[in-house]
Amino acid sequence: MEHLRSNSLNINILKKLLVMSNVRYFIKSTNNPTTLYVGFSVKRGVLFRKTTQLQIDPKFFNNKTGKIRNIEKYQGGSELNETLEKLRAHIVASYNITSTKGEFFDSGWFGNVLNGFFNRGDEDNLVFLEDYAKNYVEKLHTKVNRDGVSCSRVTILKYTTIHRKIIAYEKARGKKYKITDVGLDFRDDFLKFLVKDLKLAENTAGRYIKCVKTISLDAKRSGLKVNPQLDEVRGFVKKTDKIILPFEEIELIEKKKFKEEKLDVARDWLLIGCYLGQRVSDLLDLTTDNLTTKGGYRMAELIQQKTKKRVSVLLHPKVESVLKKYKGKFPPRLRESVNTNKIVFNKLIKIVAKEAGITEVIFGGKFKKETKRKVWGNYPKWQLVSSHIMRRSFASNFYGDIPTALLMSCTGHGTEKMFLQYIGRSSIDYAEQLAKYWEI
Repeated sequence: MEHLRSNSLNINILKKLLVMSNVRYFIKSTNNPTTLYVGFSVKRGVLFRKTTQLQIDPKFFNNKTGKIRNIEKYQGGSELNETLEKLRAHIVASYNITSTKGEFFDSGWFGNVLNGFFNRGDEDNLVFLEDYAKNYVEKLHTKVNRDGVSCSRVTILKYTTIHRKIIAYEKARGKKYKITDVGLDFRDDFLKFLVKDLKLAENTAGRYIKCVKTISLDAKRSGLKVNPQLDEVRGFVKKTDKIILPFEEIELIEKKKFKEEKLDVARDWLLIGCYLGQRVSDLLDLTTDNLTTKGGYRMAELIQQKTKKRVSVLLHPKVESVLKKYKGKFPPRLRESVNTNKIVFNKLIKIVAKEAGITEVIFGGKFKKETKRKVWGNYPKWQLVSSHIMRRSFASNFYGDIPTALLMSCTGHGTEKMFLQYIGRSSIDYAEQLAKYWEI
């Protein structure tokens, strides 16, 4: 009988604790996607608020009720709602365990409860740059953009590299840096380390600075304190001449006769690439399955591997000519393995360019296998030809003749600013375009 009374008492205590505790979700922004926050009220005047780091389309969230609306219409809504309910139960259970032990509640405790649920590191560790960078990379595996597209493998690899560079920097300086250290002095010293110690190209180092700032801004959105100078920390990309194949050189390549079949096939893929504007990873995967007809026009349709964007590109007569050569199909693969195929293609198109007479000496960066770095200098142009030249040639050659928005729909660039940076253009070119249209 006494045992039953004891159990009944424990149940009543737990019920009371459940009533006292209050978990509520909310958002702070109307941007899509926006971050979901969770508030936990222990008692009157004691309220903890933290980011869940989960994302949601704000139009599907009711801030008054703290709940997802129209779950059945929101893609992934059921799964997200289930996660939020599990998190709610986890918070209450953690509160009950801590309360019955008579332990202290504070913001750090609440942060560690959330980190335990999401398998993140302790909150105390996340104030350190290297730990937060590691956490940021882990989040990228489940992060999606406003269109519901997950992060690409390339993006994850980029930030994994940044994390490694931070580890190397801390080892070299003999110090563990906090998020709050990322200010102007940090920026200058980290840049010095990347360029002087690691011998990275300045543009590569400049991009890495941008990435460290992105990580720090994410920490800020997560409620962590950042350096007041963070907004002034800027990466950079020094303008260099973009190497392309103008139409005249593409024509030389097109007319060149090759005795070796592999060079002929590589040349044909190169020509297709210069008129489709796709990355090599997408280009060399094209088959007849990607060909379609809409409104009487032949197109190549694909989902870009890097951006996950669906693009449709009208087939240029030059592309149709190559397809006709292969009885309506794309040229054969040079190798069965995807990675080996790209490597072989890159080697062969240099030979193709050389034999086609693309031998003008120009300034550019040539990759050295020994150092795994680009060495800048004057080289015969054929030595600087790589698979990336196709997409950039497409964008540059047709810029000004075709509306930029149409070109971007083919290349997959998200903004006009990114597109113009990609082809090395500036606002001066707008004046040239207007002069051309106005026949000045």
